[in-house]
This record gives sequence, C-alpha cells and structure tokens, in this order.
Amino acid sequence: MERTATPQDSVGTEESLRRKLQGLLLFRLALAVFFLSLTLFVQIYRSVDLLSSELLPLYTFSCALFLFTIVAAAGIRTLGHYRRQAYLQLHFDVGAVTVLIYLSGGVDSLFSFFYMPVIISAALLLYRRGALFIAAGCSLAYGLLLDLQYFGWITPLHVLAEESYSRDIATYFHTLLMNVAGFFLVAYLSGYLAEEWLKSSEEATRQKKSLERLASLHHNIVESIQSGILTLNMSGVVVVSNAAARKILELEEDRIQGKHITGVLVQMDFSSWPWSQKELCTLVREGEGLAKNRRVPSVPLRSEIPYRTPSGKDLALGYTLSVLHGSEGERLGWVFIFQDLTEIQSMQKHVQRLERLALAGRMAAEISHEIKNPLAAMSGSVQMLLARTALHSMDARLLEIVRREIDRINGLITDFLWLTRGAQRAAQVQGVHVCSVIGEILDTLKLQARLESKHRVLTHFQCEPSLLLDEGQFRQVMWNLLLNALEAMPQGGTIELGVSCGNGVKEGNGPREVRIDVCDNGPGIAPEMRDKVFEPFFTTKSRGTGLGLGITYQLMENMGGRIEMNSHPPTGTVFSLFFPL
Repeated sequence: MERTATPQDSVGTEESLRRKLQGLLLFRLALAVFFLSLTLFVQIYRSVDLLSSELLPLYTFSCALFLFTIVAAAGIRTLGHYRRQAYLQLHFDVGAVTVLIYLSGGVDSLFSFFYMPVIISAALLLYRRGALFIAAGCSLAYGLLLDLQYFGWITPLHVLAEESYSRDIATYFHTLLMNVAGFFLVAYLSGYLAEEWLKSSEEATRQKKSLERLASLHHNIVESIQSGILTLNMSGVVVVSNAAARKILELEEDRIQGKHITGVLVQMDFSSWPWSQKELCTLVREGEGLAKNRRVPSVPLRSEIPYRTPSGKDLALGYTLSVLHGSEGERLGWVFIFQDLTEIQSMQKHVQRLERLALAGRMAAEISHEIKNPLAAMSGSVQMLLARTALHSMDARLLEIVRREIDRINGLITDFLWLTRGAQRAAQVQGVHVCSVIGEILDTLKLQARLESKHRVLTHFQCEPSLLLDEGQFRQVMWNLLLNALEAMPQGGTIELGVSCGNGVKEGNGPREVRIDVCDNGPGIAPEMRDKVFEPFFTTKSRGTGLGLGITYQLMENMGGRIEMNSHPPTGTVFSLFFPL
C-alpha cells in the first residue's frame, strides 16, 4: 500500500524553501525601514535632536536588522542547509521582537503582536511543527522578559512610550497568559492552513502533471496514427492536423491550420458532404450559424477522392467524415480522417491483371492443345506432298510456305504453353551445373545455324557453381536470352557471357548469390520502352510475339531468382540473372 507523504516528511523542495527564506528576509527588511521611519516620527514628535542618546537604541536596533538581513541574504545560497537557516532566522526574529518589546516598555509595550508574524512565518517555512516550536520560543522569551521586569532585575526602556510604574502581579500574569494563548492559537491555525495549502498545492501539481501526461499521450497517439486526421470546426475550418495528414498532403502546418477545408483539398468532390460547395463558401462568410441549423448525417460519410500534391503526384484518398461531439453531446465540429489508397489501388489493379492473365493462360493452354493436333496433321501432309518429285515448282514453293508458317504457328503455341507453365512452381529441382548447361545451349544454337560465324561468343566464367533449380526452366531462360541477343544483332556482333559468385553482400564466409550476365552489342532498348520489356506481347521486332522475356521473367520468379536489365543505346543491352545460393 502506497504511503502518503506528510508535510513533515517533505517540507518542500530546497528551491521552494530558499524562495520562502528570501521572502522572510525581504519582510524583515521592510520592518527595518518601518522602524527607521518610526524613529524619525518619534524624533519629530518629541522635537529631539537627531543624534540624541534617547533615540540611539532605536537606531542601533534598526541598523542591526539591516545588517543581519543583508548578511543573511548574501550567504543564503553559499551556506545551504535551508532548513537550518530557517530556524536560525526565526530565532533571530524572536530575539529581535523581544528586544523591541524591551525598548518599548516591556509589559507596557504595544508591540507584542509582532511575535505573530514570526509564528506565521514559521508555519509557512516549517509548517505546524515548526510553528508550534517557534510559538514556544516566543512564549519563553516573552515570559522571561516579563519575569525579569517584575522582579526588578531589568528595567525596560520607554523609547516609544511614556514610562509606567505598574507592578501589579495580576497585570503581568494576565498579559503573559493572553499573549501565550494567542501565540499557540496562531501557531496551530497558521500551521494547519499551511499544511492544507501544501496538500492543495501538491494535489494541484499532481492534477496538472496528470493532465499534461494525458495531453501528451493524446498528442502522441494522434501524431503516431498513420492515417491523416483533420479536425474541423462547425464552419469547416481546420483546427488540428496530425503529422500523417501533413505528410500525405505534402503541406506545411501553416498551410493547413486555420484554412478552410475547400482551400486545403482544392480538387475534392464535396457532393457527399453535409454542405454543398456554395454552402461551404457561405459558412466561411457567415460563421457557424448555418452549420448549427443544418441537418447532419447520423453515420460517418465514407468516400474516395482524387488529390494532387504540390509536387504533382496524383493520389487517391479514402476518407471518413464524422461529427465531433463534446462531453455533453453537443456538436463541436467534424473529424476528417483519410488514407492514401494509391498503392492499395495499384495492388488491386495488379491482382486483377494477374487474374486476367491467369484466365488468359488457361484459355491459351486449352486452345494450344486443340490447335497442336490439326497442326501436326497438316505438317505431316505437307511433308508427304513435298516428298513427291513430280510436283510443279510453283506448287512446291507454295507448300514450302505452308510448312514454314505451320512451324511458326507451332512455335507460337509452344511459347503460349511456356507462358502458362510459368505460373507453376518448379517440380524437378536438382543440382544444375550452370556453365555446362550454358555450353550445351551454345552448341545447340550452332547446330540449328542460329549462332553463325558472324557472331562471336566470349565467356567469362569466374566460377562454376552448381545450383538447385529446375533444369528445364533454367535452360528455357538461357535459351530465350541468348536467342534474344542473336536477334538483336542480325548483321553479326559479340555476345559476352559472364558467371560470377559473391557479387552480392556476403553473409559469413560464403557468397550469397550467383550472377549470370548476357551482353550483346546490338542497338539497345530505348528508355521509354524499358519498363515494358517484361510484359507479355510487347516486342520491338516486326515478326516477334513478345512472349520470350515475359516467360523469362515468370520463370526467374518461380526459381527464386530475379532478372535485371541495363541498356545503353547504341552500345547494347545487358541482362543479369541473380540466383541465391
């Protein structure tokens, strides 16, 4: 169970006690000025010389107050231990008041009430315990002074009053009793009030800190939310905006705060809002009256709007508009919450595009399967007709054209089938010796007369890695890239093949990936076409289908690798394959 701190446990921080001590010294300085003024008044009233020995005690008393106060004020920071200094100053004040009473007639003095400010000062500095302690000191000092006067051991001065010779014991006892009772009563009440004030001050401080923490938490929550938040008053003027709102809108706070929503979201369609565009402009001029009388929706409004940032970027913002209610249910304004849906919409379009491609792929597979059978029959029939030697030369030429076009259609169907298979994961993963497979593909291209003498092949095999891949898919990737490089150089040129290990970031002592580069010195690819080279059916060739690189891209994704393209017209193009080890 948490222990509640008492005023005695924490008299106050050292800094607050120091400030209170400074206040006490200032009050004492004011008293010194008062007694100097009082001395001058007595002098004028009695027509006494300024240097008269009769007024010398008052001058001495005032100077002592000044001197001790100045010394105490100068050393308050140096000495430290403010609690001890407080007791020292209070005891000095008790002595000073006692001396003042001695100077003004002892039991006949009218200045015994000056003990009261000392006791109250003790309550402010040291609370109830200190006030009672100083009250006891005041009682002891005052009682001792009256006892000494009663028995005639001292004779008080009458600097400020006429001398009186009253020695009645009842007068002494009554005066002492009433003053002592007053001392302790003031000590108790002032101590109690000081403690209550301390409790109230501490509670107010706790409440203030709690409110500050809540305000800070609220601010941090609002600033940490990734959705943009704009708080509007009833006129549609932005009162508060969070960091996400400023980031999405690309606007500084001074361009949002205090601006009307129509000025912030210039391109927004306000048809779904509780005001029309005309009413919004009226609200700016006429204030909140129209908004308060306007019927508002009972549920939040949800919609999407286009927005163009100051940098020229087009965004799609999905927003929710809700009524902002106060603690008693009154309408205070509106809360406009929005998000940037641009990437989400782009992903949705990408998914829809993939779904259409998948559907087209399935249809292509079915159609390809149905077309291949009649193509095979047609190809066989043409081969038999061409085998007849008695054919007219024109007939033989026509049949050769038919055969060539059948082969072209068959190649197109094969590409379609590869495109549909590209969406499938590799089923036959095995260790593939990369350099050996590349060499076999080059031999095949030579046998098919696609790699001719006008083409030169340079190989740079820095390592000979073995990768876990589907060998058929890897062969198809390399075949497509090499065939694409040859077709880019119909008049001949140089193909450079490079295989390297450890080009990526290393992890531990071994490389993380293998890189295969296929370079040609053809005309290259124009910058405006580079983003489309891996899209199906995109080609720059007059007789190309645009499927080769699309198939390559899908096969690389299925094998867990990636492909990058770098082209610098007219010096050629580089396709780089990256495979993780």
